[in-house]
Amino acid sequence: MRDLGLGYVTIDACVNDCVLFWKENENLDTCPTCNAPRWKLGFGKRKKVAQKILRHFPLVPRLQRLFMSKDIGENMRWHKEKCVDDDTIRHPADATEWKDFDQKYAWFGKDARNVRLGLASDGFNPFGNMSTSYSMWPVIVTPYNLPPWKCMKENFLMLSLLIPGKESPGNNIDVYLRPLIDELKELWETGVTTYDAYSGKNFQLHAALLWTINDFPAYGMLSGWSTKGKLACPVCNKWTCSLTLKNGVKQCYMGHRRYLHAQHSWRKSRKFDGKPEHGSKPEELSGDEVLRQLDLLPKSLVFGKTPNQKKRARGPEELNWTKRSIFFELPYWKTLKLRHNLDVMHIEKNICENILGTLMNIDGKSKDNIKARMDLEAMGIRKELHLQQKGNKFFMPLACYTLPKPERRKFCEWLQSIRLPDGYASNLSRCVSVQDCKVMGMKSHDYHIFLQRLLPASICGSLRSEVYTALSELSSFFKELCSKTLKRSTVKKLQSDIILIICKLEMIYPPSFFVVMMHLAIHLPREVELGGPVHYRWMYFIERFLRTLKNYVRNLARPEGSIAEAYITKECLNFCSLYFHGVETIYNRVERNNFPVQIGVENGFSIFSNNARPLGATEYKTLSHSDFEKLQWYVLNNCEDVDEYLKIHIEELQKESVIDVQKDTRQDLPVGSRSVLDAYVLLVWLQQQIIYMRWD
Repeated sequence: MRDLGLGYVTIDACVNDCVLFWKENENLDTCPTCNAPRWKLGFGKRKKVAQKILRHFPLVPRLQRLFMSKDIGENMRWHKEKCVDDDTIRHPADATEWKDFDQKYAWFGKDARNVRLGLASDGFNPFGNMSTSYSMWPVIVTPYNLPPWKCMKENFLMLSLLIPGKESPGNNIDVYLRPLIDELKELWETGVTTYDAYSGKNFQLHAALLWTINDFPAYGMLSGWSTKGKLACPVCNKWTCSLTLKNGVKQCYMGHRRYLHAQHSWRKSRKFDGKPEHGSKPEELSGDEVLRQLDLLPKSLVFGKTPNQKKRARGPEELNWTKRSIFFELPYWKTLKLRHNLDVMHIEKNICENILGTLMNIDGKSKDNIKARMDLEAMGIRKELHLQQKGNKFFMPLACYTLPKPERRKFCEWLQSIRLPDGYASNLSRCVSVQDCKVMGMKSHDYHIFLQRLLPASICGSLRSEVYTALSELSSFFKELCSKTLKRSTVKKLQSDIILIICKLEMIYPPSFFVVMMHLAIHLPREVELGGPVHYRWMYFIERFLRTLKNYVRNLARPEGSIAEAYITKECLNFCSLYFHGVETIYNRVERNNFPVQIGVENGFSIFSNNARPLGATEYKTLSHSDFEKLQWYVLNNCEDVDEYLKIHIEELQKESVIDVQKDTRQDLPVGSRSVLDAYVLLVWLQQQIIYMRWD
């Protein structure tokens, strides 16, 4: 496979992450920075074994292989030849960043085959045992030229680097990114000669990195801006508005009234933090301004983490910068407006966890506690929530944003009884304890579903109107934000809406509720406008890919080697499968919900539902008459596909004088007169896979 170009390169690294033993350091036996030995000791005269090995999967041949297939070669032009240029954002090619890049570098945008790339990275533990401390960091590159139905799919994710554990590289990740950055510089400046099977000609292939995708801690590692402390927001930069709570001794990020227009009445109100707001909206820094800030960093900064190394204290002029990111070596990096993406997946998770923990008053998760009430008293706001004394004891009055104990129990019972469609979310009943009135153990996607779909329904009628309104508007905001297509006018509306929503929440919740994740939501519409829909720039796809890599581990003593060899083998099979016809491969695999399962009903009809079962497996279930009528009602009132048949059936009934023309033909249609629809329209509609049903 290596002779075919399907391989990887091993590069020795310093055990303290100082340098790579590569290029000018290739022949050294000790680290030039910390003098740590390159080789493991105790192997005698046997082959030398490096203490730490970086596995590099060259990017250039993998990009060239995309154009060796006619189908993929055609799809790599989709963004320019078939993408519709209108007011809708459905792909990163429709967003501002992509279009501005083509204007600044017209020579690059002229050829549709030049590749736009995204870089994603995150750490994971390759072992199933959480008690084992291990952090391995793959660096994944994905092309954005592909159409929406292929972009971000696993078979187009390219593993570029596999950074070994046991510890996270932290800011020293730049040391390991060096081989990839050198490749990207070559692809930008000179390019590589590539054969295009679709046109049958050679061309000079160039590539550019548009942005990185990562969670918030990894954001700090890749960008060089520390995501902790008073200036935690990398977008607001030095204008981040934060407050150190006197009793909670934590940072809270409020002050969102400064995003409102200068004459807004809320700016004068003292309900927020006890003071009026006269500040202005933070400025948006250009790449040149960021570089001027980075020039203030000490020139003597070196990478590595030796055992006795002391943490360096940053000066006030350095702000929250910890290093000059290696990405600024790319000639075009400073011209980009969206260099690093805020991860919507983790922002949703943290916001929903805050809301749910405070709503249910869960110990350790609620942001409303004694210290939070003392901070309210210190700020002189919301006197009805201050601690009240009775005798020698203090007690906390029940807040409007927390459910009483009986309502909490009803909430848990309701959540436990929910049955969601197959594959829509996990089994939420496993996360609910009705006896303890707790909701624990939900995954990131569960929080995504709960925040956008279930939250408004769960609190309706249980909270005060202003609390319900603010939370339901927040739910609608994220639901609209995560749409696959958005109008530009919708994005502008979302930008104005989120400011008002967070201001409403500031008047309801205590300051401890407003962690940095709550603040970051205000920047998400801007990133949609610049980078396109969020599902091209969030962590769900990389989390699924990490799960795939984790399954590759067979030799627990050599997890990185196991993953590298298994990845290369699968990559070879995927590449060869492009030339197989009439055989099921990863490129033409049938969706998992494609196996017919027969389901019977009492009146003799049989309908078919798509269920995830082995081919040939059959499950038979008898529906009650009431359940079947409910199913009929739902289809007749929600399916547009039956309108044509329903119209014909109504005309026949009118001729027979069964129904009145003036009546609502859909709502008042007699059940007994729908036998034709029962036997024909309903069954055909279900067979056409318009909805999926699962019978437990």
